[in-house]
Amino acid sequence: MFWLPPGTQWEDRLASEPGTGQLNPLNPKTYQVLKNVIHDVTTLFPEGFYHAGADEIVSGCWKADPNIQSFLSNGGTLSHLLEIFVNSTLPYITSLNRTVVYWEDVMLDADVKVDPSVLPPENTILQTWNDGPNNTKRIVSAGYRAIVSSSDFYYLDCGHGDFVGNDSKDDTLGPVPNNGGSWCGPFKTWQTIYNYDITYGLTETEAKLVIGGEVALWSEQADPTVLDARIWPRTSAMAETLWSGNRDESGKKRYAEATDRLNEWRYRMVSRGIGAEPLQPLWCVTHP
Repeated sequence: MFWLPPGTQWEDRLASEPGTGQLNPLNPKTYQVLKNVIHDVTTLFPEGFYHAGADEIVSGCWKADPNIQSFLSNGGTLSHLLEIFVNSTLPYITSLNRTVVYWEDVMLDADVKVDPSVLPPENTILQTWNDGPNNTKRIVSAGYRAIVSSSDFYYLDCGHGDFVGNDSKDDTLGPVPNNGGSWCGPFKTWQTIYNYDITYGLTETEAKLVIGGEVALWSEQADPTVLDARIWPRTSAMAETLWSGNRDESGKKRYAEATDRLNEWRYRMVSRGIGAEPLQPLWCVTHP
């Protein structure tokens, strides 16, 4: 079905972008297929984690299904649907000796979320992408380990406009709103990424629950022609700040050192055939 039928309010959309479709928690076939997929993935990859998603549930999609309509009319809720899904998949994933990673939405979404009792902290890690350090705080203060992928700092696809055509918000007499049409603009520079402290505002105990961070390059406007430049060397900046810290012994941010180091590293990558984005003119490498 079309993702946003004419005249449909945003909250009643069938997807947040084309195309549509979600897994149906009430359909037994869902779990037959998923268990095959989960088994195959855990066989292919030896890591001790399995990412089970559960982000950005669009309730309009579920509400379009007759069986779900009946479920909701008989006292069921959208959150109950999600709990059915989690309760039907999480135990199977953990039975394969995997810790389950979910996007934070599974517990922090305003409308469709599960009760924390459904997500045992010893088997669950939450990956955060909304509201910067605030949501990280909410996750770890509830006792969960966190992976930080804040869209304010770590989304590599931001700043390239929108990809949905004929969008009325772009029909304006003044400047195009919302950072040129990009919902998470502006572009996240290497300095933005390098500057972020993923344990900002946390106690020492809470900070220990932040197990790391991950940049994200969503692919609506990325393909092999731009892949290298979108990832490198910005991801290197993130790697340095998470592995080595972004401050010197006196507590100052190491911008000058990092600039020279990342700039040289960028040219090394290019010499190896990686199309990394330039940080400075070549003159700056020869005259640091």
